[in-house]
Amino acid sequence: MEATPQSHLKTLERAGDDVEVAETLRYLSNANRLLRLHNEGIQQAKEALEIYERLDHTPGRASALGNLAQLLYGDQQLNAAAEAASQSIDLLPEKVDGPLIGRCHRLLGKVHSSKGEMEKAINHFEAALRIGSSSNFSDGQFWVHYNLAELFFTQGKFDDSDAHIEHAKSHVGNDMYLMGRATYLQARFWYKQQRVGEARSEALCAIDTYEKIGYTRGLELCRALLCGVEKEIEKPISSGGSDFKLDTSNDGELP
Repeated sequence: MEATPQSHLKTLERAGDDVEVAETLRYLSNANRLLRLHNEGIQQAKEALEIYERLDHTPGRASALGNLAQLLYGDQQLNAAAEAASQSIDLLPEKVDGPLIGRCHRLLGKVHSSKGEMEKAINHFEAALRIGSSSNFSDGQFWVHYNLAELFFTQGKFDDSDAHIEHAKSHVGNDMYLMGRATYLQARFWYKQQRVGEARSEALCAIDTYEKIGYTRGLELCRALLCGVEKEIEKPISSGGSDFKLDTSNDGELP
């Protein structure tokens, strides 16, 4: 019979290897985050944190708090997510685990941005960029620029938003998923600015990218956007603005 994660945990518990149990719980919590099973993931992250606290294992506590913060954010528990992220930052210096601390700063930036606290959000995003640059963490820098593009767009600072999308693209490397995300975001923003020709071109590029990697959810969003763009292009100039409403409520990232 194939071993399950639960049976593996019980084996480790019988062997008395508490650190391995905590690590397994932490990995399971992250897997459930990616599957959007937030309740299960939150419980596993909390169990891992309890073990690390009992063992006085500081790096493990910081990692478990980082996982917990992301899960709480995904579950829309913003204040609790911010508290967990702040605790993680306080536990470790940047030189010990720069990527973890950078992720926590980025999460705090997203929390403050969602509350309209733009100055605090920018401060945390800039901290994440600085840490990512010093630790050569390109993936993290991509997402910070992505989030800053969103933030500046909501403020009507379109040139700044476009600049951060370009910065995000510079950190893509060979990751076609990230390129698709940045291209789709640019298409969305140009569409909202009525730059429909440019929006159409970017949407087609995003579709081509997502088709190559078989990202179904991304393709659905891109095709919905392209449909709205092409309807707008076909409208007579005198007909007024677009009535197309793009649903992005499930446009969640997979960090």
